[in-house]
Amino acid sequence: MEQHRSGIPSFQARAELSLELVHATEAAALAGARFLGRGDPDRVTEVASDAMRQSLEGSGLTGTVVLSPRHQTYLPRGMVIQGGDRKVDLGPFPIEGASQVARGHINAVSVLVAVEPGGFATLPEVSHMEKFVAGPAARGAIDLDDAIADNLRRIAFARDVRVQDLTVAILERPRHQEVIAEVAATGARIRMLEEGDFASAVMAALPGTGIDAAIGIGDPYATLASACAMRCLGGEIQARLWPRSDEEQSLIGELATHIYGVAELAPGADIAVAITGVTGGPLLPGVAYGSGYAETSSLLMSSRHATVRRMTTRHLVVGEIS
Repeated sequence: MEQHRSGIPSFQARAELSLELVHATEAAALAGARFLGRGDPDRVTEVASDAMRQSLEGSGLTGTVVLSPRHQTYLPRGMVIQGGDRKVDLGPFPIEGASQVARGHINAVSVLVAVEPGGFATLPEVSHMEKFVAGPAARGAIDLDDAIADNLRRIAFARDVRVQDLTVAILERPRHQEVIAEVAATGARIRMLEEGDFASAVMAALPGTGIDAAIGIGDPYATLASACAMRCLGGEIQARLWPRSDEEQSLIGELATHIYGVAELAPGADIAVAITGVTGGPLLPGVAYGSGYAETSSLLMSSRHATVRRMTTRHLVVGEIS
């Protein structure tokens, strides 16, 4: 395939890490999107992971997988992907929402986060974290020790709107019933999502998505990846460990009450994030197919360059030259 891209300025573009990453998220999205609605989430994850790995092997990066969900077997933690000379630590999420792809639903994305070696935060080995995310206008407005109603009032004040005008994204999980009830009691609107721990956080920090905050309890690695995106977007995030067993409670000890902010969750000096839409939604359009081409839409973020780019790529199927 040849690729035509829009959204990249010509000046020193190749020096930006996120431009290396987006090739991998595009490859994963293109591979996974072919299985839209075909009922096999494991196959979606497998082909997307293979495509992301192969793309990284052909890149200028050698990456060590550091952030990887527990169920991720194709790109496990500790795996080293040999590419070029530049060494990075990676957080690959080849498809966030593989079940969404398999069922033909919206909001699936491919995500890849990279930092300098040692640039990801290290947390105790617990299965869940609670988090509260909002956009740049609400920086300083979130306090996990306060009630949800108080937090939403401060976010509304910072945005110069009423609480009733806010829309809060929450994943549809049994553990979120109390959270949903608390948000509903404030009068704020609620957008229920089947999947999208990371994507919902980015939507809360990005204008134009219709989401003003994201609240919930989810995967710690998705929380760390979300914090990396907040570093690039200027958004606000607070998180706290959420132990599910006596063993996890004993493991974290005094950290049970500790509230992590964005600087602690994403301490890297050079953070890059690439996100490519797979099935489409408020965050990004999905993969689209035409005669002889496929088109992807991506977001690229860099903390070092202080940039957020939107990129549309047309991947052309080119025949042999006669």
